[in-house]
Amino acid sequence: RDPKVVQLGMALGGVAAIGAIFGNPLVTAFMILEFAALGPLPAAALLPILVALGSGYIVQIGLGPWSGLGTHSLALPGLPAFTGLTGVELLGGAGVAVVATVVALGARELAERLQAAGRRRPTPLLFAAALFTALLAIGVNLATGQSYDAVLFSGQDYLGTLLAITSVSTLLLVLIAKMLAYAAALGGGFRGGPIFPAVTLGVTIGVLAALVVPGLSLPGMVVVGIASTTAAMTKLPFTGAMLAVLLASAAGPTVTPLAILGAVVGFIARMGLDRLDQRRADVTTTSDAPALPA
Repeated sequence: RDPKVVQLGMALGGVAAIGAIFGNPLVTAFMILEFAALGPLPAAALLPILVALGSGYIVQIGLGPWSGLGTHSLALPGLPAFTGLTGVELLGGAGVAVVATVVALGARELAERLQAAGRRRPTPLLFAAALFTALLAIGVNLATGQSYDAVLFSGQDYLGTLLAITSVSTLLLVLIAKMLAYAAALGGGFRGGPIFPAVTLGVTIGVLAALVVPGLSLPGMVVVGIASTTAAMTKLPFTGAMLAVLLASAAGPTVTPLAILGAVVGFIARMGLDRLDQRRADVTTTSDAPALPA
């Protein structure tokens, strides 16, 4: 078998699955196009991927007498309408974007350190990460009464609950636990998509900002949080902004500038961190090289 054909087949199946999770094939198509623009994806794979997305969506909506498996909406439930953009919203949004990006990249940094520490013993690391995550979920449940979904799984089914929380202490505890669980999953060897855990972190920070800082709206800060964490984790700023706007569709299109702001901040921070990591790697390689003879 041609390895390239096998890889393409695996990619098509994965893309169709991602489209089913998002509930909208166009979101995934947009993400794939941005990914292809960065270079790793060959242009010849775009049409098969688009066909796979369409086929996957037919499975959801049905064909003829067959009703399909059903669809779901991307929109966040219970998000109020966004009344309008103000200078306070822009300044506050910039601050929220910075905080959300730091949290997301902090989780990624912890994951990389964890992965490096357990590289020689991946199986014990996997079980330790699972136990740690379970303890976090139990602790949050006992301390706040929130469901285990607050920490476990990717988080998309918990987003509506997050929007309704009005306790700052509860949100802080959920944020810390989710960040640590995210890092444990990434670094411990679990496999899954990085997008919705990042979205959950962004939503939590957005809700916190709207509760703590006067003049900041819930939909605006949630959009900023989603866009910044998604762009920081995926290095796909256009996808991050688009996903944030679609998730907050109930808020209206006027949140779009805040989504772009968050995506730009998250992407710039990730690029800066990647350059710093590359410099560290270059320094390590140079220091490990044998000295030249005199």
